[in-house]
Amino acid sequence: MKRGPLIAVIAAGAVLLVVAGVVLWLVLRPSGPQAVVEEYLDDVSRGDAAAALSLVTADGVDAASTEAAFAGASATISDAVVTAISEDGDTATASVTFTLDASSGSGEIALVRTDAGWKVTASGLGSLTISSTVGDAAVIGTALIGVDEPVLLLPALYDVLPAPVGILTGATTAAVSPGAATTAALEPQLSDAALETAAAQVQAHLDACTAPTDAIPENCGIRVPWAADLALLTTLSFRVETAPTLAFAVNLSSFAATGGVLVATASGTTRDGSAGTFTYRTDDWSLRGGMSFTGNQLVLSVD
Repeated sequence: MKRGPLIAVIAAGAVLLVVAGVVLWLVLRPSGPQAVVEEYLDDVSRGDAAAALSLVTADGVDAASTEAAFAGASATISDAVVTAISEDGDTATASVTFTLDASSGSGEIALVRTDAGWKVTASGLGSLTISSTVGDAAVIGTALIGVDEPVLLLPALYDVLPAPVGILTGATTAAVSPGAATTAALEPQLSDAALETAAAQVQAHLDACTAPTDAIPENCGIRVPWAADLALLTTLSFRVETAPTLAFAVNLSSFAATGGVLVATASGTTRDGSAGTFTYRTDDWSLRGGMSFTGNQLVLSVD
């Protein structure tokens, strides 16, 4: 008489376990390609780069750099809609429409089935190639991007800054759409702060060049013909009557400090063995050098 209820309870428990298993399978089963694309586009629209990139295959995508660049997005896509989807075995293609920077856009996003479910391929990102008349890099967000090399970015409107930031000015914007190739052209100029910094560095070099010494300083544009009067040079001192005027080449590849007036005093031993002091003057003291912008640095070199 007591076994019936016990069997019923056990049977009921078995039914509950089966139902729970079905629910768990429904929760964990991979989403279809349309659901994945919609989630990806929603993550991008919300500005959640990490979530969006978690739905993208790793092939050819530098997730860390892409996420760092996304920090510089000034606008993200909106009103994204999957208008059509087609599946072919383990691949799928989604046709999408969206709005970016107040303009309507459309494109196709490819997907592939993986062990972790459907994933968006690199086609869900866009390609941006930056050109620049100065330097070899640009900055987007917190990412340093090389010029003339296509980089994959999440769809968005980006602020592109010439590097070194703060030294060069002349930013531009670039609208990157899914699966599309975009270009951005930079024509940087030296900032006022950079001009002051560069001038200070050149002046510091000129000051070092004119410090008292016992030999003609190198890389200073200074020539003193002391050997015409002295057999041995003991000390050499300088007096700057007019400092050279600093100017930069239009293409920012070089600089020149020209028009300086410099008086040099040389002391030592003459050819007859006596002590002697002689003064030499030049009215065209000049210093020239190169400028280069490498990564996020400005480098001045003296010829």
